[in-house]
Amino acid sequence: MTNPVAAMATWIGALSRGGLLIGQAEEEGAELALAVLGEDGLVALREWFAARPADVVDRERRGAIHACIWMAHADRDVASEEVEMLQSIIAASDLPPKVQDELLAAIETPLDSSAIADELTQPGLRELVLALTLQLAQSDHRLDPDEQSAFDELAEAFGIDDDRADAIRATVDEG
Repeated sequence: MTNPVAAMATWIGALSRGGLLIGQAEEEGAELALAVLGEDGLVALREWFAARPADVVDRERRGAIHACIWMAHADRDVASEEVEMLQSIIAASDLPPKVQDELLAAIETPLDSSAIADELTQPGLRELVLALTLQLAQSDHRLDPDEQSAFDELAEAFGIDDDRADAIRATVDEG
């Protein structure tokens, strides 16, 4: 995966379309989703979103963005590049302006992992977002101990067991 920011923005936007990816620009997000979820899991994710009302889809999208914010804070030093990345993801979310403003404010004060899990409830999306947040953390080509701890804490909050979290980590590392 060459651009984790593009992949995350792709999925945040795709959730407003029932998880449908459109065009070559969204291939990066599709590649990771297939690697993490498999074809059946990706189909199940799309079907789940297609059957949900807009408020549920928006809640899941907010949760995905909050997970990104959470990971950016993992090393306790949110660099200006990370702030710009988060602002780009929020801008690409298609969420209402009021919600985007709330998310921008959360860049300063992130939700805790249990609150993120309350927003992000779809199991397949939890796994995909966990992978995406790990990619974002590794965008500087390293994973420091605080980022590893944040990944582990988020996996636990999402109800993802250690074996599955290790498999997601291995998939991201291979990509």
